[in-house]
Amino acid sequence: MHQPVMTGAIVSFLVRDPRGAYLDLTVGAGGHIKALSAGLKSSARLYGLDKDPEAAAVARKETAACAQTVRIEHATYADVRKVVAGFPDTTFDGVLLDLGLSSLQLDDAGRGFSFQSDGPLDMRFNQKADGMTAAEIIQTYSEQELTHIFRSYGEERQAARIAKAIITERDKTPIQTTARLTEIITNVVHPPYQHKACARIFMALRIAVNRELETLQQALPNIFSVVKQGGRLAVIPYHSLEDRIVKRFFQQEAKGCICPPELPVCVCGHTPSALIITRKSVVPDDKEIAENPRARSARLRVLERIAE
Repeated sequence: MHQPVMTGAIVSFLVRDPRGAYLDLTVGAGGHIKALSAGLKSSARLYGLDKDPEAAAVARKETAACAQTVRIEHATYADVRKVVAGFPDTTFDGVLLDLGLSSLQLDDAGRGFSFQSDGPLDMRFNQKADGMTAAEIIQTYSEQELTHIFRSYGEERQAARIAKAIITERDKTPIQTTARLTEIITNVVHPPYQHKACARIFMALRIAVNRELETLQQALPNIFSVVKQGGRLAVIPYHSLEDRIVKRFFQQEAKGCICPPELPVCVCGHTPSALIITRKSVVPDDKEIAENPRARSARLRVLERIAE
């Protein structure tokens, strides 16, 4: 079963009102909802969204015993404002966005997220939705496009060599499975770097398939708009590209004037809407990493809405 990361820190940072309303935008198996539930009064309300319909179904079962009213919807966090418009609560004391991949997805070979088990190269969070699979990207993108994905999203130094090998191999036989892609990568990259290269290439493809970075950048303003005054937004990124987007958004909301530096006087009238609670990102402790190695890349950032 999926182990949610940094539950103690999440509860400590997010719970401002024990009778309030709380929203988990990437509910997964419901672990964070259950942790929040334990720190809240029975009159509090808990909500969860997940773009993966299987995860939403699991979360409903896992949170059924919570003392509070819990509502879980199959929906993407990108549509947060539209979705919460149908909830009894439309603004929240605490909002959580955990950008990690759920064990429900990683451990299911049929989803194609992991290079450590063989399965179809799919990687879509919602397999019922339209959109290209990882196999379709591998089969149709040019060498330059693949290199860009691997270098920009995976930060892989050998992106060009791996892309070239993929083009060569797909001309012989279509690349349809995780095992075949892993074989190609490990033939290009020498030990002891093969494992990291596979992880980076698979992450890069997942980001491309689901348009994760674009979605995150576009969604953050809408997400913060449903946080109550005095409420908090907690975001857990897992790699530098996500973290950079989150950090930049937090800084933008927390500062005043956003005029170009060459202007002698402020003309924007922008005032701070937020206070950054975590000046440095919070990371899991050694004990948690030992118990849950997948938590090692997690970073927690927290932002509080203030009166504008």
